[in-house]
Amino acid sequence: MEVPVANSSSGESVIHRAVRILSVFGPRAQSRGLREIAREADLPVSTVHRILNELEVEGLVSRDQSGRWTLGNRLWEIASRGAEASDLRKAALPPMEDVVQALQVHISLSVLDGTDALYVERLAPDEFVVNITEVAGRLPAHACSAGLMLTAFGPTEQQELMLRRRLEKLTENTITDPHELRALFARIREQGYAAMEGIIVAESSGISVPVYGRGGEVIAALTVIRHRGQEDLNVIVPQLRFASRATSRRLGVVLDSHRVRRLMG
Repeated sequence: MEVPVANSSSGESVIHRAVRILSVFGPRAQSRGLREIAREADLPVSTVHRILNELEVEGLVSRDQSGRWTLGNRLWEIASRGAEASDLRKAALPPMEDVVQALQVHISLSVLDGTDALYVERLAPDEFVVNITEVAGRLPAHACSAGLMLTAFGPTEQQELMLRRRLEKLTENTITDPHELRALFARIREQGYAAMEGIIVAESSGISVPVYGRGGEVIAALTVIRHRGQEDLNVIVPQLRFASRATSRRLGVVLDSHRVRRLMG
């Protein structure tokens, strides 16, 4: 199929509109009706119908027996070839499983994507702790320990991008003041982890540590979710740091003595 590249009257390319359509689908909305997709993508029904038919030819979407649309296996196949995220997930899974087995906690692996924490993997022994993360889901970076930790260890431009935005206060503990966030970034870099209480879900806390890449940069976050008041940092942080070191080692990263000291506290 020859993909049209002409812009719409609004100036959007077909690819841009296709991405808007595909973005409507999510972990909690795996099938959608045509008009529902059009409404959420904010596109005309006729446009959505045409693009969906083109995507269906390529196997990127499919229709179930009721006529509702779902993401196709071909899309999963192509996305799975993303070597960086796939390699990261494969490297992190065994250490994450060790943490779950040892501490019986929820643990997730995430990367920074723009101003969001994007979750690559998630493991949980039970559902008694409120954990709203989903694999391939996003949370605003300013409102989760992983996002704050990744931003703190990221480039200054990334921090300034967050500080310039109008940040939503999701709970009474969500930090939105730029001066407070600057101080928080400095504290996270100094201590080598982020521990945040109730900043996105009032009853839960997140504890995150960095995962280092080959160039010495922080490439991901490992995060444990606990009930507030049950953080037990003296136990959780060392376990997470051990898992982080194991993940980096499985990626072929040789940590220098400075980063080893930071990871080991």
